[in-house]
Amino acid sequence: MATALTQATESLSDPRVSLPDALRRLIVLARRMGSEELTDWIKNELNGYGAESELPEYRSSDAQPIQLRFVAYIGSASVERNISSAELPQQLRPTTLALGLREPVAELVSLSEGETDPGLMLPNLWIARYRQLASEQKVPSMDMMILDGATIMYPRTRLKGALDRVRTAALNLTLELEDVSTEIGSTEGPKVADSALLAQTLNIFHTQVYGEKSKVSQNIATGEGARAVQTSPRDVDSLLEAAAQYLGKEGVEALAEAINKDGGAVGERTIGVLARVKHGSYDLAAGVTSSGAYEGLVALIQHFTGTG
Repeated sequence: MATALTQATESLSDPRVSLPDALRRLIVLARRMGSEELTDWIKNELNGYGAESELPEYRSSDAQPIQLRFVAYIGSASVERNISSAELPQQLRPTTLALGLREPVAELVSLSEGETDPGLMLPNLWIARYRQLASEQKVPSMDMMILDGATIMYPRTRLKGALDRVRTAALNLTLELEDVSTEIGSTEGPKVADSALLAQTLNIFHTQVYGEKSKVSQNIATGEGARAVQTSPRDVDSLLEAAAQYLGKEGVEALAEAINKDGGAVGERTIGVLARVKHGSYDLAAGVTSSGAYEGLVALIQHFTGTG
């Protein structure tokens, strides 16, 4: 009988299985692994993202073209013009960044298969701000015309590409989980709270989905005493704060000094600290083994550098 992990892999690799159905297979793994972040991502994809939920990078409106509709002051003439968000001043960009595709993935599939490109209309307040900046010649405008409407466009080709990225990322995750353990997804299989390698694999996936600016939780494999820490890419302070969950004060100070001497990156000195951690040269946080501390720090540093 096929395991839950095998079923999820086969569903995600089979183009005849819809993406929503394939994600339902994946949620079985997420629940049985005890991964709240993966479970939340799948639920949001299936049910839609709430107004306060962080959107994954592929659902963001930031890189989408904006269609502007100008109308003449006199007469009925109108002109449409496309611009990118990069052409907008900062006063207008926060609104576009806050908008995005929050619909369930099934609806996105339908939109990608429609006859026209879907769009998201910008609010009247944004239109008013644009008009004011146009009068100051700070944004693109048309002579003898005024902005009448603006829509963030989502080309169907990009939608299809985004949906394909979701399927591919989820498929790669299941294949990487197989490398961690073929027992993942069984009722007695590995749990995130007990496996640093499993936590690292899921954190890398989370970063791929939400982008390098995301902050992700990492579970430390200490059995019943498992805790969660958070890191952000290129953020030395958050890296050191997270490292304190593995190392004693001396070890954290040594890591801070090494990163500083390596120029804020990971070089020979930082690698040397990791080697000393692996060989038990530093005091560790309560309940953490040398191997667990080493694996955890490697995961943290990979996320810090964006190489994970």
